[in-house]
Amino acid sequence: MPTRPWTKILHVGCTAAFVVVAVPTLSHMIAEGGAVKFIAMAGIAGVFAVAHLRVIGADRRIRELRNALEEASTDPLTGLPTRRTIDRWLAVGGERTVALLDVDDLHGINAAHGHAGGDLYLAAIAGHLRRVAEPGDLIARLGGDEFIVITSRLAHELADALTCAMTGTVKIGTSTVPVRMSAGICHHGDPRRALGCADLAMFTAKRLGGGIAHYDPDRDGVPLQAGVRPAVRQRDNRPTRRSVGGS
Repeated sequence: MPTRPWTKILHVGCTAAFVVVAVPTLSHMIAEGGAVKFIAMAGIAGVFAVAHLRVIGADRRIRELRNALEEASTDPLTGLPTRRTIDRWLAVGGERTVALLDVDDLHGINAAHGHAGGDLYLAAIAGHLRRVAEPGDLIARLGGDEFIVITSRLAHELADALTCAMTGTVKIGTSTVPVRMSAGICHHGDPRRALGCADLAMFTAKRLGGGIAHYDPDRDGVPLQAGVRPAVRQRDNRPTRRSVGGS
C-alpha cells in the first residue's frame, strides 16, 4: 500500500531538519569544545529521531488497520464480499434486483466428500457466480451456504444469467458434482425490501425442488420487515426436482 502524502512530508521534513540543522551544528560544537551545547543539540537530534520513528509507526498502524478492515469485508473461503459490504449496498436506495441463492443439500456434500470437499464446492459456486456478473453487480456471500446478487439489471435478465451459473458442475476429487441451488429473485425500489421478498421466493423455489422463483406476493407472502428475515425459517429436505417459477 502506498505511503500517505502527509507521512511522506513528515518523513522528508524530519530528515531534512536533522541533516540541515543538527549535523552541521553538532560538528561545529564539537570543534569549539562546547560540550553543554553539544549535549543540548544531541537532545534535539534525538527528538527529531523519535518523531521520525513515530511517523513510521503511525503509517504502519494505518496500513494494519486498513488490511484488517479489508479482511473483515472479504470472505476468506470464496474471496467474495461479506455482510459488511452487503449492508452498504442495501442502504443505497433506487431500483435494484436482488437474488438470494441457497445451496441445496450442502450437508449431503459434506457427508460424502468431507468439509474440505464442501468448502471446495462453495468456492467453485462463487466462481460460477462471478463469471455471470456484469460491471456494477455485487456478488457476495451472505453466510453459510447462502449467496446474494444485487444488480441494476431487470429480474428476467438476472434470472437468465443465474440459470447459466446454476447448471454447471464442480469437480471434487474424482467426483463430478452438479451445482444444485435454489434462488429467489425480486425487483423493487427499496433494495432491503427486495431482499426480504427474494428470501421468501427462494424458499418457494426449495419447495418446488430447486431452481429459480420470481417473487409473487400472492404465493410467497409478505416479508415481516424490509431486509429482516424470520428468526426461524422452514427448510425443506433435499430437493427432488428442479424448476423455474415466474410471475
